[in-house]
Amino acid sequence: MSDDQAKTDATEYGPRTCPPGFSDHSFKTDSGVELAVRIWPADLPVNKPAPVVFYTHGGGWLAGNHFAPLPWMQPGFRQRGYHMVSHNFRLGPQANYEMQLQDSLDAVSWCRANLPSILGTDTVDVSQLILCGDSGGALLTGLMGHHLSPPPKAVILVYGVVDPAAAWPITAPVPENSENAPPWAGEFSDIELEEFLKDRDEANILTDALWADENKNTSEQVLSRRWGTDVRFTRRIRLQAELHQWRSDIAARVGSTVRSVRLGSLHAERFADEAALTAFLLLMSPSPLLETKTWYPPTAFLHGMADRAAPLAQSQEMAKRLKAMNVPVVESYEPNEDHVFDHKYTSSDVLGWDTYIQPILNFCNQHIHLQ
Repeated sequence: MSDDQAKTDATEYGPRTCPPGFSDHSFKTDSGVELAVRIWPADLPVNKPAPVVFYTHGGGWLAGNHFAPLPWMQPGFRQRGYHMVSHNFRLGPQANYEMQLQDSLDAVSWCRANLPSILGTDTVDVSQLILCGDSGGALLTGLMGHHLSPPPKAVILVYGVVDPAAAWPITAPVPENSENAPPWAGEFSDIELEEFLKDRDEANILTDALWADENKNTSEQVLSRRWGTDVRFTRRIRLQAELHQWRSDIAARVGSTVRSVRLGSLHAERFADEAALTAFLLLMSPSPLLETKTWYPPTAFLHGMADRAAPLAQSQEMAKRLKAMNVPVVESYEPNEDHVFDHKYTSSDVLGWDTYIQPILNFCNQHIHLQ
């Protein structure tokens, strides 16, 4: 079966193919977790130290992997003289937002310390750093913009949830799974998945997972070639994939994503009361955090105006706050497009590239002074 014949579930995340020419690296954090970094050197000949674009993947903090960045990043950045880096992080339900943010910050620190020796001191300038994150990864990217020192030159937030409390009433009463809802029809039962959502055993943590249910639609061999890594549909991998699907099903059947976010990403049980949970959530919300700041990196927003997973208002409100602070902003909102619409932008020849992708690339070039 060819790659073209292999079909994956594209309802949330379309299939991606890893660009060639990468090298894989790993490092151990202070917490003892081993994380991975994938590095693509610039596709153009580098005659002076080149900038770096650093990608943090989405997947609702439970799914996804770092093997293949957003399709438009290869022609948009690497083919225009940027080095490109992606990284993984601990996934939920064992890891919460705080742990995932720390992993992301650790990956940036590792890159700043090690990219010169890997790529060559004369070919990379780690001070010229652009951050890019999509969906759940945009939340982590937005938080890195608050925490990194020195800060990045620019931040790209792609259809992100940057104010979870506004997206979902996380501190409101949480409905239990309705007894009248039809049972989940999958490999694992509602009970098994419910228990797994509450799992806090760090020995069970994954740092890379499937995006959706690729195990049902393609083969291990095809995904291994596509992602440039050894993919095996183990029970643990299938359980993680099904948890992600089941979580979305809860929203449809019970009418709320609140419960899974509280348990799988916030670990709400560790807070004494709702006030403590609310205070923590504020610290994990890039947009509201701006109310306490006087500066933030220049920021680009890419969002579909018909996004049902991450409301467009998430980007619009953060952009509004940044403009009030006189932070440079570019907003690129494509009409009639849902979540992950940008996967169609595989080259500059795709209709819409000049309208929605090129302004973001120009914005980044401006802020790293790339001519």
